[in-house]
Amino acid sequence: MADTIPLGGAVVGDPQMKPFAIARSWLLGLSLVLGLELPAWAGCGFPRGEGKTFFSLQPEVYQPRTRFDQKGRLQQALSEYGETRLNLFAETGLSDQLTLNLNTSYVFIENRFASGADTVTQRNQGLRDLELGLRHTWGEGDPFFSAQLTALIPPGYATENTPLPLGYGVFGYDFSLGAAANVELGSLPAFFDSCLTFRDYLGYPGDRLKANLTFGADLSPEVQAIVALDGDFTLGNGAPLLFGDVAVQDPDYDSLKLSGQLNWRLEGGLTLGLGGFQFLTGRNTNAGGGFTGYVWLSY
Repeated sequence: MADTIPLGGAVVGDPQMKPFAIARSWLLGLSLVLGLELPAWAGCGFPRGEGKTFFSLQPEVYQPRTRFDQKGRLQQALSEYGETRLNLFAETGLSDQLTLNLNTSYVFIENRFASGADTVTQRNQGLRDLELGLRHTWGEGDPFFSAQLTALIPPGYATENTPLPLGYGVFGYDFSLGAAANVELGSLPAFFDSCLTFRDYLGYPGDRLKANLTFGADLSPEVQAIVALDGDFTLGNGAPLLFGDVAVQDPDYDSLKLSGQLNWRLEGGLTLGLGGFQFLTGRNTNAGGGFTGYVWLSY
């Protein structure tokens, strides 16, 4: 692993470098987190059902100290980056085939790095993009198939004039295809859910292809285990967001993330969960992992 960098052509503590240049490669990975804000399983292929509603409140802590370079090699991070996020997801069944959903999060982000003899600390907080989606599901039983169109609505924060932006600041959309089925793992009730998403921002960020595979099983009537694999890949047609002459967001990245959780079902449609995640591979983005919790309410 290397601790001299790379993208700016300078090393940690170089008094000649610009204040934000040392954090450049770390901030390039910020866009990874932007695209991964759904709960570990909110369903992509399954219908919600007419009149049924689901809420998820999910806190998440992510403090990576490693990153993947442009060739996918793991190296030590050049700064101390941290993100704490509170994600809100909700969906309701408009009919047995149509499901309306909403996803957003409030984040606290901090980046700390050395610049000469000084330590520079950057902070920002606020809402991420609002994602408003409509899903149509086909099938009378297992398997189910679905298609969803999602609008990506920025909260209105400036992105060009900050070294630590909260998002891309432009409108966009997702088009997703899903497949899901109830299955069995031995004698245990289980489910399989999958989703393939094309994401297009109506601005500088490049188009992306995102994929999810999720498998869950009921270990008992009260305890459920879920494992998910998420991929996020560039289609190579974007350009970075610049702060002066320093790139603070770059859509040219790829990642593969493994996550898992255990859920405890309580009375009244309430579910509590704990989980964690780890980035298995990547390119030009953050590495490491973090932990998360879940409060689900369905009725």
